[in-house]
Amino acid sequence: MSLFHAKHAKHAKSDDTPDGQGALLSLALMRSRDAIAGTEDVRGRDGVPAALSPGARLARLDPDHRAAILLAELSEDLPLSADDGPSGAPSASLLCRQPDGTCAPLIRIDRPDLEQLRDATAMVGHYAELRPDRAPEIEVQTHSLMPFFAAIRPLEPSRNPATVEMLSRALELTTAAVMRLKLALACPRPNQFSDMIQPMIACPSHPTLPSGHATQAFCLAMLLTRLDDPHAPLKADDPLFRLACRIAVNRTVAGVHFPADSAAGAVLGMQLAQYMMARADPAATVHAARFDGHRYHDSGAARDFHYGVLAEMLDGADPATTLTGDTLAARPAPLWTTLVARARDERSDRWS
Repeated sequence: MSLFHAKHAKHAKSDDTPDGQGALLSLALMRSRDAIAGTEDVRGRDGVPAALSPGARLARLDPDHRAAILLAELSEDLPLSADDGPSGAPSASLLCRQPDGTCAPLIRIDRPDLEQLRDATAMVGHYAELRPDRAPEIEVQTHSLMPFFAAIRPLEPSRNPATVEMLSRALELTTAAVMRLKLALACPRPNQFSDMIQPMIACPSHPTLPSGHATQAFCLAMLLTRLDDPHAPLKADDPLFRLACRIAVNRTVAGVHFPADSAAGAVLGMQLAQYMMARADPAATVHAARFDGHRYHDSGAARDFHYGVLAEMLDGADPATTLTGDTLAARPAPLWTTLVARARDERSDRWS
């Protein structure tokens, strides 16, 4: 039996069955069935066609099965394209499949030159001074980001189950997308440039750009913003985006990411959130975006990342970032749409 099926076999047990008594329950059910059904022939009753919509049927499935279906639906229209950029360094794009079947870049990322990353290594080293102060956050954020966003916006599973499920599926999509881009861009980690970085946590074995934590944090910030107000102006000093910036910077403090990784992740996370919201609204569109790592510097010097830089990105004043490219339409995702609608209903009832 696979781990997947074993997990769901466990789910099938009665919730009040003590651990380790699965075999006893099976024997008890066998004896009970023998006593009730005896040797009578089993006759099936007449069936009727399913009356529920696919979205309503989805809500009846186990959480892990819903997750697999929703991730498949959201991922099916995000193919990857990779090539060598102008300087010969790899570039990669996530494409958006549009209603007419054509694909266009949702986001293009051009990786920085190795010399730029080498020069930024000193900045990563300086950030190590903040490790004693940031250690609790860094350790918790290594495993979970949601509690930090729940401290800003209500996200109690008992009151906001659809919102929590929606955000969880979004995190899974960002993981799939960011890992594909990391593999294509192949950027080394800070500790590969210097033995003096010495990360305070286990350094991931996969490439560094874009930062997965930054991608997820900015995706969550954008989704929560758009859930409450689809047309709200984006502000770098909004608490949600301040938190996203802090989570991203904490990865540099920990010694596992460059500031450019966070900048690329910020653009990617916001784009993925816009894409997901567009797939839940047939009338919505999303602008193509680009992060050009070759241009992420300050007059040739290594560039930091913080919410002041994010403000420049959002205002169109950052030369490395474009957030208002071609207008794209996204194909509707019916099952995802039902979940987003439920989440929106929860947000509108936050005072009840």
